Amino acid sequence: MLGTRRGMLMLSLFLCLLSGCGSARFDSTLKPSGNSHLTLPERFSLSSFAITPTSLHPAIGSAQKGFNPDLHEIQSRARALYPLIFTDDWSAVPVDAMAFTTYDPPGGLATSLGGLTLGLIPFPTSERTDYEVHLAVVDEVGDKITAHPVKFRRKNGMWVSVLGPLGCLPIPGRSLRPRETLFLDFGDSGARFDRKAGEVTTDSLVEALVIALKELPRERLAKVRQARQAGIREVGIEGRSYWYTLAAEFSKGIEQQEKADQFTLLVYGEKPRSVLQPREKVIVARRNDSGHWQPVPGYLKKTAKSLVSVTARLENGIPAHLVVTEVSEPALEDFLLVQTTGGDLETVEAIRWGNKALLQAKDRSLPGLLQRKSTRDLLNLIAQVEESFAELNQIAATAKDQAQQGVAGGGTGGTARELALTCQERDEILKPILAALKQEVARRGQ
Repeated sequence: MLGTRRGMLMLSLFLCLLSGCGSARFDSTLKPSGNSHLTLPERFSLSSFAITPTSLHPAIGSAQKGFNPDLHEIQSRARALYPLIFTDDWSAVPVDAMAFTTYDPPGGLATSLGGLTLGLIPFPTSERTDYEVHLAVVDEVGDKITAHPVKFRRKNGMWVSVLGPLGCLPIPGRSLRPRETLFLDFGDSGARFDRKAGEVTTDSLVEALVIALKELPRERLAKVRQARQAGIREVGIEGRSYWYTLAAEFSKGIEQQEKADQFTLLVYGEKPRSVLQPREKVIVARRNDSGHWQPVPGYLKKTAKSLVSVTARLENGIPAHLVVTEVSEPALEDFLLVQTTGGDLETVEAIRWGNKALLQAKDRSLPGLLQRKSTRDLLNLIAQVEESFAELNQIAATAKDQAQQGVAGGGTGGTARELALTCQERDEILKPILAALKQEVARRGQ
């Protein structure tokens, strides 16, 4: 047994001599207070978090695992560190957060000095990331409640010897996690390094959120919570009960806008809770040019089997209630343009649904429309239909190219091929509509 242990020890030393080793420490200028009983006037749920690399080395910085925790990691750690502040309760005040980062990789001086000693003597170096954390709470009218940015620096100190075991000596300096011994060519020390680095980063980000949340005005936060809890309502659609809420959203991203520019209907099959995703989203109000809220119509594509229109009803100038209408004579112009911000699959689904709705509008509404509309209105519709043709041609051409590339690569073309076929189907629906509109305008001109 003693001989076996001695052999394994000699093997380990041999591997160290061949592969080299190092030591790393993990530090931050901001660490958690450790007060798990800390409370604030409101409880919060972190609904979004994004890290945006800025100057110096954005591509490298965005790839550093220990510097870029995701939303789930921060949510979980926030609830663990401050269980009386953060929760996954749907009725808590939602918070959107983002961090702008500047990554500075290890310097070349340590490498140069190590080269002079043939890699035998380790020299300390570090990689650093500076964080600027922003957060916002969106109030009941769609305005942002913000705090001053919170800044901190994360640093991973390290030294490495390419040959020999000197790099395994603990690197001096403070470390918020146990130092990690690194082996360059074997073992799982790299994964442990990433985990410890990520833990320190996540803890610092959570602390930054708490500091910023303390700054927010409690009176406005109370109104947000009250409006959120009161905004969960039940609604009947085609004889079935659903739950809904209206949420203020930023079409260009919350970091790019000072005010929300649209209210979106979120439809749920049951009363909303933290893990429940909405079955459907529809924009039901937008800000007009003067900054006031204006209801806009939308259609339920997944929840309703027939054509059901939804829009917001204002209360004191704010979208507060839902108006649901089963449409017997759908407006033709509601279905002419493809409106989607998703990828190919979402575009296919949007066009397929629009094709069915367009057929109903053609059969139910077109005859009366040709009689009621003025010539100017008919000319506007002709322009919209022609614009729809141009949009379809562009989508279809791109889809055909993607499908051909997929087939050339040994595939079937998949969703791209389906998208091209769906566009062709809509093209065939639009042709008789355009012909009827032009024929009516020509008849009136005789």
